[in-house]
Amino acid sequence: MVRFYFLLLLSILAFSSMLNAKEEDIGGSFKSHEAIYHLNMGQVTSSSKIHNVNGEMHLSVKFVCDGWIVNQNTTIDVTDKNGSQLRNIYRYSTWESKNHETLRFMSKVIINGEEISNYEGKSYIKDGMGKIIFLKPHNKEIDIPVNTLFPMKHFFISLYENKVETFFNYVVFTGEDDQSLNNVSSFSKYDIYEKNKYKIIRSAIYSYNDYSSQPENEIEILVNSKSGVVKKVIFDYLDYQIIGDLRDVQYYNEPEC
Repeated sequence: MVRFYFLLLLSILAFSSMLNAKEEDIGGSFKSHEAIYHLNMGQVTSSSKIHNVNGEMHLSVKFVCDGWIVNQNTTIDVTDKNGSQLRNIYRYSTWESKNHETLRFMSKVIINGEEISNYEGKSYIKDGMGKIIFLKPHNKEIDIPVNTLFPMKHFFISLYENKVETFFNYVVFTGEDDQSLNNVSSFSKYDIYEKNKYKIIRSAIYSYNDYSSQPENEIEILVNSKSGVVKKVIFDYLDYQIIGDLRDVQYYNEPEC
């Protein structure tokens, strides 16, 4: 459960600026905003340990003069087969530089009032070298491939190069924990009922060091290709699904740089 909270962010930003021709024009169609999603249970298999979920997710994405700031706060109540309930709180924040060479990240997971994980650090791709530097929960440095993408750069490459009904694969580091270096494979198509207004995008998330044919999880979104707002999202954990429905969106004014 603790590793779903960055996935909606991947989806929203990757396809929110589809009308831009150049990265420097990113502010032209993408609007800094805060979206609120209601979370509930989708399909569930007989082998799933999760019986029901209910919660809310707040996601804010702001363009600032030197990069992008993202904050995500999620509270979700999880009920297992035996009726036991856990309240899960997820907090995730990042700043990614405008040139996409540096990422600062913080994340925290709290279950029933007890903090069970707290990650903080930075990562960079520069001068033919890639590195993650964790400051919490302990000091640790990890070398990463120079083709690793931070979230915003991954979004922009998806925007400029990817075509509908074609698979694309990237190595992405998101910074939500020490297992967040992933291979991400995405496929998109137009919604058959409202072509050119909504797109359906499905992404499979694989651990970078795991070469199995089965992903750790998948995500599917229904996104407005003009506004970039995700109307619906399905987090698919194979044994169960969590569905997020958009309830509200507020826009921020862009900064004067």
